[in-house]
Amino acid sequence: MISLLTIIFTVFGYILFGYFLKKTNIISNNIFKFYNFLSFNILLPIVLITNFWNISLPKLLSYNFLIVFFGTGITIFIIGFYIGKVFFNLKTDDCALFGLGACFGNSVAFGIPLMLSILGPVDAMPYMILVLFHGLIHFTYTTIIIEGYRNRELPSFKFIINTILGLLKNVILFGMFIGFFLNTSNIEMPNILRNILIPLSYIAMPALLISLGIAIGGFKIIHNISQSLVLTGLKNIFYPTIAFLTAKYIFSMSQLLVTTVTLAAALPSGTQTYYFSYRYNSLQQIITSNIVLSMFVSFFTLSFLIKIFGY
Repeated sequence: MISLLTIIFTVFGYILFGYFLKKTNIISNNIFKFYNFLSFNILLPIVLITNFWNISLPKLLSYNFLIVFFGTGITIFIIGFYIGKVFFNLKTDDCALFGLGACFGNSVAFGIPLMLSILGPVDAMPYMILVLFHGLIHFTYTTIIIEGYRNRELPSFKFIINTILGLLKNVILFGMFIGFFLNTSNIEMPNILRNILIPLSYIAMPALLISLGIAIGGFKIIHNISQSLVLTGLKNIFYPTIAFLTAKYIFSMSQLLVTTVTLAAALPSGTQTYYFSYRYNSLQQIITSNIVLSMFVSFFTLSFLIKIFGY
């Protein structure tokens, strides 16, 4: 419980700091814009390349484990997409972002320290598999849907080229692919580069959370409460429930894998979804509102699950 409280209050502390900066108007909007650009286009790729380059890839891979987590996640994405289209009359590209908010969790800044503190470094290795593929899978198909929809009226050749360029311009995918390539190529990180990148990676996550707080300070969250409640319900309740039932009763996984996949599914909505709303200028108020609400609700849902699983 102490670890959970510490992580939540640390994350919220950075967000509240950014919110305070925005509300007090201490810093001009031009500085805020430059700060957002620096956070999302420089620091975020650095932390992703560094983390994926240095992560220890497990030698044993449970395909059923991946199928349960990502199959359930994609199902939740589809449900969120459908709700956005039918009930909120969102455009297709906005529906894709709505679906991403429903299934993508805060697996790095929140999830890694939480799972390590609960499971320990050895038992947490299956979770690290999920972290490795989490963004690569969800961000890739979400980007393809958004870029495909926005380029739909172009001729076939230009449509394909623009969609590919859209993928390449996505700094999250870029950072993950580069880091993963360096890792699997067994290229050692030079010490001089390590001394630069690792300290910068420590700065990046707080910087992104502060940027999120700044964004929240510019929005009236209460205006988007219905959409945020739907997203939070899908992410914090439906996703872990379906993942648990599938892992335990359909695939009959071990207790460790059932615990891991359920807790991973129950993580609050990822702050990196705000990058997508920022990059594509889509659903920024809904996404920021959902991130805050989901984080708050996760304190109770994760506490309940941790107690149920006996940790």
